[in-house]
Amino acid sequence: MSNRNSDHCLFAVPKKGRLYEKVTDMLKGAGVEYHREARLDVAICKDLPMTMVFLPASDIPKYVAEGNVDIGVTGIDIVEEVGLDVERVMDLGFGKCRLCVQAPVANQIKDAKELAGSRIVTSFPELTKKFFDPLDAEKGVKTSIRFVSGSVEAACGLGLADAVVDLVETGTTMKAAGLEIVSTVLETEVRFLIIQYFCFYRIYLI
Repeated sequence: MSNRNSDHCLFAVPKKGRLYEKVTDMLKGAGVEYHREARLDVAICKDLPMTMVFLPASDIPKYVAEGNVDIGVTGIDIVEEVGLDVERVMDLGFGKCRLCVQAPVANQIKDAKELAGSRIVTSFPELTKKFFDPLDAEKGVKTSIRFVSGSVEAACGLGLADAVVDLVETGTTMKAAGLEIVSTVLETEVRFLIIQYFCFYRIYLI
């Protein structure tokens, strides 16, 4: 961890995507004021010893775990996917959705066991592997898991996958792609994180 003022808190928040607006609205509601210059990912807070650091949501657990920032906010799904040692302070009650196994409606797959040994496309390869490993062991097969960074729901229609593992919030995108939920891998929402050795009194002072 780099040397810096121990009385000044670095707070990592998502820089864009599904969590950005919800997290920034939460901060405004809590009275956290800052001015972020265009194209800058750092903003110093007004009247608080705190600097906002805007990062990709998937990088926030790593920055927190390594002590490069003091606290952070990101989704439970991301924390579980990266598997790093961070302390959960609280779940914030918004950004709720599910990480689900989804298959084409036309295939009428009702049990994830039917997909063991098939081709799965996802942005969450570690969680997907963890889910399918026991199913593979039971059937004596190996599921092929392919990582893509976006447009996961298109994989089945393009012939790249037999099923996908992706986040479902309203289900609109899933239904438009002709998919349906077969099984839920993880229930997720936004989580407030802290490094293991970061003193709680500093949060209370803020």
